[in-house]
Amino acid sequence: MTDVGAITMRAEIVVVVALALFATSAFAEDAAVESENDPAGGYVPARFANGIDAAAAEIQFPKYKKDLSLNINCGAEVSATGEVESYYCLDYYGGTDNKFRRIAEKFIRTTSITPASVNGAPVPVNFHFRVYFGRKGDQYAVGVFPNWADDVDRYGQEYEAPQRYNEDASGPNCSSVGGISKVVVGVDGAATDDVDLMMSYGILEHYGTCENLFTQRVSDGRYIPALHEGKPVSATYVEVGGDPEWFTLKAPEGL
Repeated sequence: MTDVGAITMRAEIVVVVALALFATSAFAEDAAVESENDPAGGYVPARFANGIDAAAAEIQFPKYKKDLSLNINCGAEVSATGEVESYYCLDYYGGTDNKFRRIAEKFIRTTSITPASVNGAPVPVNFHFRVYFGRKGDQYAVGVFPNWADDVDRYGQEYEAPQRYNEDASGPNCSSVGGISKVVVGVDGAATDDVDLMMSYGILEHYGTCENLFTQRVSDGRYIPALHEGKPVSATYVEVGGDPEWFTLKAPEGL
């Protein structure tokens, strides 16, 4: 004689298993759609509000008599509302008297930036970009790119470099020295390798403490990963610590 209760229980188990499999399949489909709709995985870097071409159009090439190919590397602390709280530009070529550097600094003071966000929440970031000035004969060019060109061989000129978004912990005053830190940031937004630190001129007695601060700040950082064609990629993050003026050079003749 068939046990009706056992048959009913087996039927209920089959239904539960079927529902579980359906829910799992639906969740996987939803995740795939979400991933397709947001290939950056919830990361949105700070960006020039109207795009890099419009940003470049804001900059006028100055009077200059010689052929030139020059990148001005700039960094800015951008708040969660898109305000530029501090900035610097490095040229490695003309120092504080370089007219091209001054033009790049004016640009960052006047341009509009959309804030970064992580999973929909606005975050402050360290935003790095470069302004390119080129002249050959009577031809002039100005470009603005969201990176310092560390990975252009892999991703082209327009990839978006990583941006660090965690707040700085309190530390010693390192304005008496300068340091440039480099680290590779993976697609998950974490530093993946040892920090490469180059210290500049400065007060030697402050080197040790500030070296530790610069290195820890970058190695422990949380990052919006680099984006190439809208998708996270592994790329180099660069940060200047201390006073950027330690990295400037005397302007050459003719500028």
